Amino acid sequence: MQDLISVINGLYSRNMTRNGSWFYRVSSIGNRVLGIELNFNSYPSHLSNDQLRKTNYERRTTKILIRSLILATSYSLLLALSSCENDLAKVEKIASNEISLPVETSKTVELIYSDSSIVRAKLTTPVLKFYKVSSAYHEMPNGLYVEFYGPNNVIESTLSAKYGRKFQNQGIIEVKDSVVVINNKGERLDTERLIWNEKTKKIYTNSFVRITTQKDIMFGEGMEANQNFTNYKIYKYKGSVSLDETEQ
Repeated sequence: MQDLISVINGLYSRNMTRNGSWFYRVSSIGNRVLGIELNFNSYPSHLSNDQLRKTNYERRTTKILIRSLILATSYSLLLALSSCENDLAKVEKIASNEISLPVETSKTVELIYSDSSIVRAKLTTPVLKFYKVSSAYHEMPNGLYVEFYGPNNVIESTLSAKYGRKFQNQGIIEVKDSVVVINNKGERLDTERLIWNEKTKKIYTNSFVRITTQKDIMFGEGMEANQNFTNYKIYKYKGSVSLDETEQ
């Protein structure tokens, strides 16, 4: 913008001293030129007809030059602004990638959950990654195994999955992919996604479930149970198959 003004000033001064009195007004917002108004106030009285024709020609040429400069400068500014926007997008993309990278990675991790100095659960995972985002969480990309304890430190149920995420602030763990829960009676839950609420000590899912007992196999959509898997309820019961019937 300043370079354009300087060029206009040069053209303005040359024509004012040689061919009369010019004035101009440049309209702009920031560095963007919106328009320019050129006017020629008067001709010196001593100019001949030939000099007047020459002055008119130079005045028209000057206007053309200035308008060309405005178009070229505006196009350059547009390219510069576009380049800046692309650079900002790249920076934001890099920043987004950095946010999604773990800030801490631990291997062969064991987490103990206790209540009143009594161990209630033990979680083990080969890899634990911590992500420091707005909702901080730990990721267990290589799977996890949980043991739930009852009185006298006896294992009442186990949970295993190929993937898990522990949301620190919410106090919940989400597990996915080949999720299996087995209680001390041998009853087994199979599903693809499960939530363990550490605070309420419950497990639940809205996904398809299959529960296998000693007598039958039950199917349904969604389920809720205590973490020891001794009391459970299927939300939408789909039916069952007797194990005695499958053996016949």
